Amino acid sequence: MRGKHHVVIESDNLKYEFEIRRNITVIRGDSATGKTTLVELLQLYSRQGKRSGIRVETDVPCTVYGGDAQQWQVILPTIRNSIVFIDEDYGFVFTREFASLVSQSDNFYVIITRRPLKNLTYSIQEVYGIRTSGKYHFPEQVYYEFYPFYSEKEFLKIPEKAILLVEDQAAGFQFYQAVCKKMKCISAKGNSNISPKLLEMKDDQEVVVIADGAAFGAYIDAAVKIAAARKLIGLYFPESFEWLILRSDILENVSIREILQHPEEHIDSGKFTSWEQYFTDLLEKSTRDRPYMQYRKEQLPDYYTYPKNAAKILSIMPEELQQVFR
Repeated sequence: MRGKHHVVIESDNLKYEFEIRRNITVIRGDSATGKTTLVELLQLYSRQGKRSGIRVETDVPCTVYGGDAQQWQVILPTIRNSIVFIDEDYGFVFTREFASLVSQSDNFYVIITRRPLKNLTYSIQEVYGIRTSGKYHFPEQVYYEFYPFYSEKEFLKIPEKAILLVEDQAAGFQFYQAVCKKMKCISAKGNSNISPKLLEMKDDQEVVVIADGAAFGAYIDAAVKIAAARKLIGLYFPESFEWLILRSDILENVSIREILQHPEEHIDSGKFTSWEQYFTDLLEKSTRDRPYMQYRKEQLPDYYTYPKNAAKILSIMPEELQQVFR
């Protein structure tokens, strides 16, 4: 499944309205914020339809997994091209087996959980809380909307003198190491190692972290908590290093420009586990006929670190971070 899907779920006194655009959406938040009520409304609608008094408006089916916790491997594969909601009571969402099923599925999944899903690859941009809006007022409907749980502006503070810690250990690391003149550049060798690396450093060590936001959803909470506690850590999470290259337009490819305007219309959840995978695939295919710029994760061609091209890639970053590389 692909695309952006607008969903409205409402009863006489409640209304939820949100959009789903990736294969995995995570709903966070404390109790009594409306998460469970959302699932209950969908469950009631699935059983009684219009007789329930609930209206569901969407361009694809929405369904709630409400079966036996031991039967999910039988039931979930029978659901096709749907948005599947799963409440946090089901522990199977934390398993490798569930992650494997998701990676091959043509469904989108909305998972309600307060714990990170470390076996799943999901974006920090698709982690949401639920809040009430002033759009409706008692005794009319209470209006619920999704809001991004993590805001880039909250943790994009760049220390003047710092170590640059990058998730990548291949092409991305090679790029940052080549263009970083002011700071030492080190690799965490994987997104799961970012927080442990930060904890190994002294409390007064200034650090700038760059990691692929499209695959960092399970690790963002720990990194943000460390950054908030130490005050000397800046965090930047672009979709991926490959996305930065594509956005820089150094390939001068009209088709890529069009894709980047609405990537959700092109990324098939049954083929790509994350947008990071898709952008890597797109960059590799778009450069394979041009040897001097043929992209390979293992070894970055010099073309990307030429001053003119490197400057274009860096220009996609926030101005605060660009200063680090000047």
